[in-house]
Order: sequence, then C-alpha cells, then structure tokens
Amino acid sequence: MSNLDQYNRRPSEADSNTGRRSVPVTTRVAMLFGGFLVQFGAAFFTFGMIFWWVFGAQSDVTSWYQFSGELQRTEGTVVSCTDTGISEGGSDSRPGTPIYQIDYEYLSPKEMRLSGTCYATGMNLVSGAPVTIEYVPDDPATSRIPDTRKNVIGFWGIFVGLFPAIGLAFLFVGLRSNARSLRVLKIGKQARGRLISKEPTNTRINKQTVYKLTFEYEDANGDAHSITTKTHLTAMLEDEETERLLYDPMHPSEGVLVDNLHGKPAISARGDVLGVGVSASLGRMLLPVGGFIAHAGVGVIFYVL
Repeated sequence: MSNLDQYNRRPSEADSNTGRRSVPVTTRVAMLFGGFLVQFGAAFFTFGMIFWWVFGAQSDVTSWYQFSGELQRTEGTVVSCTDTGISEGGSDSRPGTPIYQIDYEYLSPKEMRLSGTCYATGMNLVSGAPVTIEYVPDDPATSRIPDTRKNVIGFWGIFVGLFPAIGLAFLFVGLRSNARSLRVLKIGKQARGRLISKEPTNTRINKQTVYKLTFEYEDANGDAHSITTKTHLTAMLEDEETERLLYDPMHPSEGVLVDNLHGKPAISARGDVLGVGVSASLGRMLLPVGGFIAHAGVGVIFYVL
C-alpha cells in the first residue's frame, strides 16, 4: 500500500488524552435513528400495525384449543344479532358477506343462566330464535354456536402480524448497526482510507443500486487494514483521493467512513464531534419513536381499557 497522508498516523487530541471522544446528544440520536434500515423498518412496522389492529387483534386465536375436545350441546336463545360492519370476500362489483355478532343465552347443566357471544359470516339470526349451543363440559361458560368463532376475524387474521414483524426485523438490524457506528465514533482513531473495491449488490434504494465499497488504510502502527460499507450514495465517498475514517483500535476491521455517518456530524481536525441540529435529530426520531408510542397507546385501548 502506498504512503497515505501523515494525518493517517497522527492521533487526535481526543484520542491521545482520553481515548474516548464526547458525542453530543443530538448527534447520538441522529446517528442511532438515521439510515434506510431504521427508517424503512419503522415505517413498515408503523403502517403494518394498522392492519394488525384492524385484523390481527380481532382474530380468533383461541377456538382451536378451547373447543378441540369433546363438547356438550344444549338449546339456547338468540338475544341479538348485529352486523359488525365487516365483511368477507366481495369485490368492486359485488359486496362481501357480512360478519354478524350473535349474543345468546342458555342454561348450564346446573340450571344456571349463562350468556355468550360469537361471530359468524352470513349467519343473520332473528332475536328470540332457538339455537343450538355447544360448550366445554368442564367449563360450561366457554361456549359458542356450532360453525361460529369467538372473535370477528378468523384465525387467518393473525398472519397480518408478519408485516409489523418484518418492520421490527429491519429496525433491529438498523439500530444494531447504528449502535456499532456510534461506538466507533466515540472510541475510534482517525485515519484516511483509499477506495480499493466497488462492487454492486442486488439491493436498490430509490431506484439506485447499493454498492459495497472497500477502503484500505494504515493504522497508527503502520499496519494495513480494510473496512467495508454499503451505500447507494457513492459520490460522497469518491470525491477525494482518500476518505476520512474512524476505526476501532482493538478491532481494526470495524470502522466508519466520516462522510457516510448518519446525520452528517462534523468532526474537527483534532477529533471533536460537533452537534447535529435539533430538527434533524427529531426528524429521525419521528417514525421509530412516534410510531411505537402511538401504537402502544392503541394497545392500551385494545387490551387494558
């Protein structure tokens, strides 16, 4: 490897005195919540949870085991039958089949009057009509009308939970990667690296190919190492002969390119990290934090109140 800038081997004042640089809170927030993976994951989770509350939270996930054994039957009476406003099937040219909520009453084996609620597609019963009730022998209060379910949506509704789960996976991977970058920003030594490899990946962001870039650099001892990064904004890492970077002195293969840091924090020549604007930090927090808070509130309404 050819000689790089002498700056490559000169530790900054922050590095030599403390070995750890101070990072302003706004910069930490911008770095932790910035980047495609975090923002995409947060958006996927936030919008996916909307479908969860509409379908998943109202799906019947208990009937398959509550009514799996031998059941007893008795006669009951329909108290009311209400259209839930939700339907199954249908298209632009024809309406779907309504889902009804059916409230009923019946007598237990001990002549206790019990009541229950079930849901069915297209089963519009008349109030006061006789109806067959099936119940669990050891728990007569657990009951339903045959061929109905105990919640508005069938078991299939829980599969919409895949959407927020995928969002959480992206979010977790992004946060973990950003936390590593933030750690390197705090403890990393400064160097300059030269681009030695640029490989296209199969990923595209905003119709732009994501590239894997490899940079080679010399550490403070003169040993050669390389670090890699992936980005679709390659121009900002190709505008200089050598790019400024930070590397973990204990693990030289772990490092970050300064021009590729989320939030674009400014770093002085001696290694001091300057703060990112408050608006930039709050903007990156909006989806990840705001989405979680909003859906946590909805969860309290659904499951607690």
